[in-house]
Amino acid sequence: MQTNTQKKSFWTNRLLLSITTLVLILCLGTGCKALMTTVLLMAGRDEIPAKYKFFKGKKVAIVCLSQMTDSRYDDVPRDLARVIGIDLESRVKKIEIVSHSKVNRWLNNHERKVENFIDFGKEMEADMVLAVEIYSFETSSMNSPGSYQGRSSVSFTVYDITGERPTVMESVPSRIYPPNMRLTSNDLPESQFRNEYIAKVAMDIGRYFYSYNPNDDVAMDARVGLNHL
Repeated sequence: MQTNTQKKSFWTNRLLLSITTLVLILCLGTGCKALMTTVLLMAGRDEIPAKYKFFKGKKVAIVCLSQMTDSRYDDVPRDLARVIGIDLESRVKKIEIVSHSKVNRWLNNHERKVENFIDFGKEMEADMVLAVEIYSFETSSMNSPGSYQGRSSVSFTVYDITGERPTVMESVPSRIYPPNMRLTSNDLPESQFRNEYIAKVAMDIGRYFYSYNPNDDVAMDARVGLNHL
């Protein structure tokens, strides 16, 4: 049963969310960039706790594998693994990420396949392995040729090399980025948009392992628009 304080906090956050979204939309149309920045910084601070907290103080090897056949995105698995590592290092205390170059050398010597993740983790001298599987990845908008809108299908599995914890598997909910607008080559190069979308996917995975502020996603279209005004 909710207390009066919890109910008040809930409705306060709902009101803040509505006002923030409205102001951002209005500002996006009028170009008041300074006000948009201020409103974004004033968003609520309630955080969602990490679902899994077992990376703290652990040495983690991150490997991304792909089931895609589109050669345009051959570099995405390596780039995504690198960005996930950077994200986790900045948000999880005392985590140690196995060198990205060390993992890539191993993959290059094994036809970029991992037959046994426990054995792989031992060779990496890691405590845990974060194995990401990419089923699909696309930056071109399906409904508007020549414009960008990211879509992907990704899952991950965590293997504990020490055997202290059971294997954890998650399918990451797919979200179109940005959800209600498209960018074109007039706004930015495709390579830049791809990097932005990879960072977004990396963050969606990383949030399973650290707490985060859900208000960071408020009015995502307005946030993207602000970056490209």
